[in-house]
Amino acid sequence: MQTNNLTNTLQDMSFFRLREGHIIKPFDCEDEDLNEFLFQEAIPYRKEMLATTFIIENKERTLGYYSLLNDSLQLKEEMFTSKSQYNKFRRDLLPYPKRHLSNIPSVKIGRLAIDKTFKGKGLGRVIIDTIINHCIDLNEDQACRVITVDAYAQAVNFYHKIGFEFLTKLDEEDETRLMFLDLTSFI
Repeated sequence: MQTNNLTNTLQDMSFFRLREGHIIKPFDCEDEDLNEFLFQEAIPYRKEMLATTFIIENKERTLGYYSLLNDSLQLKEEMFTSKSQYNKFRRDLLPYPKRHLSNIPSVKIGRLAIDKTFKGKGLGRVIIDTIINHCIDLNEDQACRVITVDAYAQAVNFYHKIGFEFLTKLDEEDETRLMFLDLTSFI
């Protein structure tokens, strides 16, 4: 039932790249940092070529947004609990002879937020699916093996349910956890 409601609601939504001059409709995800980014930093980040923000809105509100930027998943042996874990991880993500590479081409989700009036309705999953499709399309012109995110503690379960994995256990006590999603399972 929830999916049908979202499908009907999606028809009333606009998805687009935030551009200078766009008046952002009311939005509150109940996180001041994420709210502030949308209203004060998203356009300057775009101008400085640091991140591109995409908006989802209906006639009354901004329902959600996300920002993307290029990244590189940097693999360092000290990030892993053992050398064998490090080697296995490298083998899995770098199956070809050029394993001396220590950076995996990536796209990072810099920010992702859903308005409090729309949380729990499946929009976050729609956004992630959109990002996955974008990254797969991106591979036509430049390599992108994984999607990364520095997930806030309250968002870790959301990303984990979708299939994101932890890179290391060393950040378990941190405010954010580095997570990744290998795109090869979607092609």
